[in-house]
Amino acid sequence: GRPPGSPCLRLQLLGCCLATAQAACSWLMGRACRYLAAWALPQFLLVTQGDLQLLKTETDRLVVLVSGTFPEPGEAPRQLPPAPLSHQEHQLCQQIRSMAASIQLFSGDVLKMFSIDCKRMSAEIFDQTMPLGKHWRIGLRADLPSSPSEYAAAAAQAVLGQVLQGAQLLPRDAQAPALARVTTAFLEAWMDHILAQRIKFR
Repeated sequence: GRPPGSPCLRLQLLGCCLATAQAACSWLMGRACRYLAAWALPQFLLVTQGDLQLLKTETDRLVVLVSGTFPEPGEAPRQLPPAPLSHQEHQLCQQIRSMAASIQLFSGDVLKMFSIDCKRMSAEIFDQTMPLGKHWRIGLRADLPSSPSEYAAAAAQAVLGQVLQGAQLLPRDAQAPALARVTTAFLEAWMDHILAQRIKFR
């Protein structure tokens, strides 16, 4: 049968659900982009791997509740054929589903954005700080290095260090994806720089 409550109350409920999801999604996406642009990686990770994952979970639950309470004709149990939804109810339900899909998509894309920016930042650091040419020729050095190069330590701190700091604030199962992404991006940028500059270690 028809969902309980007056039509006005049902529309208000659906409208509140949609507005809440939209507001939370807009805030999170805005914060994520702002933190990444400012290279505030601990805050970025906390928002995208903490808050965003919670929002995704709760929005998925909301879609299940909406689908159960306001089923589409093909979704309802056969023994309980639903009364047709009003046009406004149908629109709001579709918008809630669409918002959940957008959150799901952003959740999947956000680490890709993060990886691209980490690689770009790493490449800039290597371009500015990594020595070239004769520096790496063993024959021209009095002795072999006994500590990490300054450029490598600075680059690791600027990129990996911030991610490690942010990852410590996350649940353990959320730490690995971010750390894997940034480590891969960092090493790819390093190798790309070495190949582009034709640096030889000999």
